[in-house]
Amino acid sequence: MKLEKEREKVEDFLKNRLVVRKGFDPIDISKGIDWNYQHNKNANTYQTYLHSLGIVTDLLKVHKADNNPKLLKDAREIIIDWYGKDHTKNNNYAWKEHPVSSRVSNIIEFQEGAGEFKIDDETFSKIIIDHCEYLYNEKYYKFNNHGLMMDYGLLHASKYVTDKRLKRFYTDKAIYRVRYALLRDFTRRGVHLENSPEYHRLVLALFRKIDKVVKELKLTIGKDESEIIKLAIEYKNHIIQPNQYYPMIGDTGSIHDPKIKKNYSDFVDYDAGIAILNSKNEENEVESSMLTFKSGYHKKTHKHNDDLGVTLYLKGEELLVDSGKYSYDAKDKVRQHLVSPRGHNTVCIAHENYKLTNPVREQDGMKITKYVRKKNYKLISGINKMYENAFMTRHNILTSNDIYFVVDRVVSKEKGLFYQNFNLNENAEVKEIDKLTYEITLNDKQYILKTFERYDSKLMTEINKGYVSRQFGKYETNHRILIKQTLQNSTFVTAILPKENFDFLKDVTFLNGSLKYVFDDRSHEVII
Repeated sequence: MKLEKEREKVEDFLKNRLVVRKGFDPIDISKGIDWNYQHNKNANTYQTYLHSLGIVTDLLKVHKADNNPKLLKDAREIIIDWYGKDHTKNNNYAWKEHPVSSRVSNIIEFQEGAGEFKIDDETFSKIIIDHCEYLYNEKYYKFNNHGLMMDYGLLHASKYVTDKRLKRFYTDKAIYRVRYALLRDFTRRGVHLENSPEYHRLVLALFRKIDKVVKELKLTIGKDESEIIKLAIEYKNHIIQPNQYYPMIGDTGSIHDPKIKKNYSDFVDYDAGIAILNSKNEENEVESSMLTFKSGYHKKTHKHNDDLGVTLYLKGEELLVDSGKYSYDAKDKVRQHLVSPRGHNTVCIAHENYKLTNPVREQDGMKITKYVRKKNYKLISGINKMYENAFMTRHNILTSNDIYFVVDRVVSKEKGLFYQNFNLNENAEVKEIDKLTYEITLNDKQYILKTFERYDSKLMTEINKGYVSRQFGKYETNHRILIKQTLQNSTFVTAILPKENFDFLKDVTFLNGSLKYVFDDRSHEVII
């Protein structure tokens, strides 16, 4: 059993340094745990994980591996210390939905494995009832994944409630809310509506844990609800990249999931506003290509201003990436960049953003409009009408030769500076070949980004700095290639392809909705 993360946290704890979550700054506990601790940058997040008591299960797991009873004693003392404090004062997160849900499960796990060091039955029962009463109360319930955590915590804790009538109240309420959440939070194709593969994965893991504990209670979620869970599991096979990492769409970090087998069939969910196009390399799957396209939303949770945005995994490399999440501090300058259009591979208006206010009313303003599959290419299109004075249309083409074409049209009420934003992998190096052509080197591969003049478009290009955050609280700088125009109505035509194929691409034109090009002396046409 691998316990690297748990051992690191336990070793820090024994040195009076409490790490509430891997990657977070340690808290000095040489004078005991300050349950009102306020981190200087992410106070709410630190409070959440501090009061979740994750260190308790870390100590328990390392004890099981090493047979070190002292760790059980330390864990028990943490629980007793927490329980004995008044958490109703100061800026304290003890009784918030996330920490309550996590804490009760961590305390239960300790109680089940602590042997002679377990908490006395009377105190344990009081802790269980206190937590159940909070989790049961609609006043505190959140209609999002935190609510789902509450439902799991309530069901898990209900196993230890001896009063049968009370137990039935708790389980009935939790199962009712779980059924409602499944129908509320997933599309008919099984995509979670919180705009993030990471949170799809997290919520799905919660549902599977809920399903398990419901069966242990000899109850059932329901047939239709179980089918949604099945579809949600299948979606992970679609959204995973050929390298078995998830694309960093929305609030998603760098997550490797080696047990997931990639599904190379295309996937389009108009309700969720997500499309996935694939070009499979039969000889070496890791060298395949995959494009994701985002436009539209149903919930603001974890939503970035990424509409008409893509990620591009091309011939074995994550070439165009979203920027990740970094933090949830809306005032943080890095976070502001990451959630803005500038943090995504989309078409932008300089110095402007668009507001998301009502997903019900805005369904026609941002959406995927077309999917076409032909022998030699695949096309996915979408619109964004949410800018105050501009209407944007994007057409993405992924060819069987691993060429990515993107055609953008901006129709504006007034003249402005419009640009395509290409957000490159933080490890990519960029070299300008000419003002319309860039060479991108990533690991041992080279790619060409080429944009094409049309009439009097007078294209301008530049390389700007951006940020990519693969881990919470951390970021690296990256390069962004900007293709700019100042016309009132602007059209962009850009191609990205492996460098070894660039000399074969010729005569690219776009006229009257027809993209024409020659590749390897063969003429091609894409009607958009």
